[in-house]
Amino acid sequence: MPLITLVPTGQTFTADSGEPVLAAALRAGLNLPHSCKGGHCASCRARVLEGSFAYPGPRPPGLTDDEAREGFALLCQARALTDLRVETREVRPAPDVEVKSLPCRIERMDLVAPDVMAVFLRLPAVEELHFRPGQYLDVMLSEGRRRSFSIASAPADGRLIELHVRRASRSGFTAQLFDRLKAGTLLRIEGPLGQFWLRTDSPRPALMVGGGTGYAPLRAMLRQLIATGDRRPVTLYWGAAEASGLYEHDWLERLARERPGFRYCPVLSGPPSPDTPWSGRRGLVHEAVLADLAHLAAFDVYASGPPGLIEAIRTGFVERSLPREQLFFDSFDYAPDTLAKLADAGVAAP
Repeated sequence: MPLITLVPTGQTFTADSGEPVLAAALRAGLNLPHSCKGGHCASCRARVLEGSFAYPGPRPPGLTDDEAREGFALLCQARALTDLRVETREVRPAPDVEVKSLPCRIERMDLVAPDVMAVFLRLPAVEELHFRPGQYLDVMLSEGRRRSFSIASAPADGRLIELHVRRASRSGFTAQLFDRLKAGTLLRIEGPLGQFWLRTDSPRPALMVGGGTGYAPLRAMLRQLIATGDRRPVTLYWGAAEASGLYEHDWLERLARERPGFRYCPVLSGPPSPDTPWSGRRGLVHEAVLADLAHLAAFDVYASGPPGLIEAIRTGFVERSLPREQLFFDSFDYAPDTLAKLADAGVAAP
C-alpha cells in the first residue's frame, strides 16, 4: 500500500489499491480540504512533490493545464501508484463544533419546489448538533455510502435541522426521499462537516452567490445574522432555471424591504415561459454579479452551487480583483457512486 506523507506537517497515512488519496486521508482521520469529491471544484488541489499517481479516467475538469504542469493534483480523484509526498494542509474543524454520528428522525417534509424537498430532522432529546451556518452533514446509507446535504437552518432556528434536497435521480436516495420515505423514518447522520461558514470577524460586507439549492447554506448564514442582530451589509444573488426554483423568493423580497443593508438579486437562466411570467433579470447568476460590480476586492464572497458555477466564479471573480483568500465556496455535485453509474451508462451529469 502506498504511503502518503503530508508536507509540511509530516503526517502519514496509507492508501489501498485504487483508493483516492483524499478518501484514504479521510479514512485515516485527516480532514484535508475538499468539497465536491467529483473532480470539479478544485478544493482538494495539492502539489505532489514526489511519487507518481494516476486518475481513473481523463484529467479532472477542475485542474487546469498550467496547474497540472506545475505538479498539482486533485486528491479526490488521484490514485497513488507509489509512495507520495504531498504539499497540502490538514483543515482543523471549527473550534466550537464536534463532528458526531447520530441517529435522527424525519419530523416532516415540505415540497417547496417541484424538485426540491425541505426535510426537517429531529435528533434524540439527549443529543445536540453544534454547527456553524454554512456547514453540511452526511446522511449515512448502506454499504458505506453517504450523501452530503448543506444545513439550511441556522443554529438560532431551534432543534430541528432543515435540509433542502433536490431530486437528483430516479432510483437513488433522493428518489426514495420523494417517493417512499415519510415522517417518522429513522436516519443516521454525521456532521457537521466542511469549512464553508460565514467569517463574522471580517469587516467586509458579504456577497453571496447561490445556484439552485446552493441557496441552502447561504440561507443558514443569513438567518443566523438576522437572529443575532448582526446588521452587516449582505447582498444575495440567487440563480435558478425557472421561477419555481426560487422557492423563498417572496420571503427574500420582503426581507430586502425590511432589513437595511440587505439586497436581493434573483436571476433566471431558463427560457421565458408564458405559464410563469417573470419581469426580473435573466441570464447566468455569476454574470449578473459581474455586470453589477466592476471591482470585488471590497467583499467577502460566499458561493454555493453546481461545479460549473463555482468554476466560473473562481476564474471570473479573481479577474475582477477579488483576492483568493476572500472567496469561500461550496460546490454541489453528484455523489461519486452516482457519477460512476452515469459514466458507465455513457450519460453526462447535468
